[in-house]
Amino acid sequence: MVQKETNLKPIDKCGVWSVRAFHLYGGSFRKISNISNFIKVSVKKTRANNWIPKKTKLKAIIVTLKKEILKSDGSYIKFRNNSIVLLKKRLTPKGKILIGPVSINIKRKRFLSSFCGFI
Repeated sequence: MVQKETNLKPIDKCGVWSVRAFHLYGGSFRKISNISNFIKVSVKKTRANNWIPKKTKLKAIIVTLKKEILKSDGSYIKFRNNSIVLLKKRLTPKGKILIGPVSINIKRKRFLSSFCGFI
């Protein structure tokens, strides 16, 4: 589960190494966000001379979480870190390649069409 001030790692190849969440979409009293929720992030650490500078505010979608998720068959799924994909527009990723795992719950919420070239 992601809260405000959570440090996250982008899994798309856009030259950004670390970001921090500062706004969770979905209402003014929202405290936590799960997989496939949109968040607003601020860039904290980037590659030198990157086309996305520090302190840039971007929209992102959460793709993996450390917190275990209960599946319909009774098993749990859990990842090593909290990961996001940085977005240009509503569902267009900034990077060209996704590196690492992406949760299956993303596909169920009709986000597969935007990531079809990457998964």
